Amino acid sequence: MKKELIFVVIVGLVLLGFDYQRPDTHSRILKAEVISLAEAPEGNGWRLITVKMSDGSEQSIRTLVPFFYKPGYLAHVGVFERRIFPDELDFIATPDAMP
Repeated sequence: MKKELIFVVIVGLVLLGFDYQRPDTHSRILKAEVISLAEAPEGNGWRLITVKMSDGSEQSIRTLVPFFYKPGYLAHVGVFERRIFPDELDFIATPDAMP
């Protein structure tokens, strides 16, 4: 019983370790409207950009992109899907000005 439990724990840790890293490529691209910009609390170039997704939900994305985004712009957001951990969002292209 103890050996089986150790085996299950090791396999679980390996699977978690495999899924922890962000995938190399995004699985889909969404357009989102930029709502607000702010410096991240930890600084060092990190920014928090809040976007409104097409379904109406708001997401804050922690990123290193420069502040060329402005409220009202459309941004291309890449969704990096993971199996166990939450999906990661990141900006993948330059913004389009909203009409």
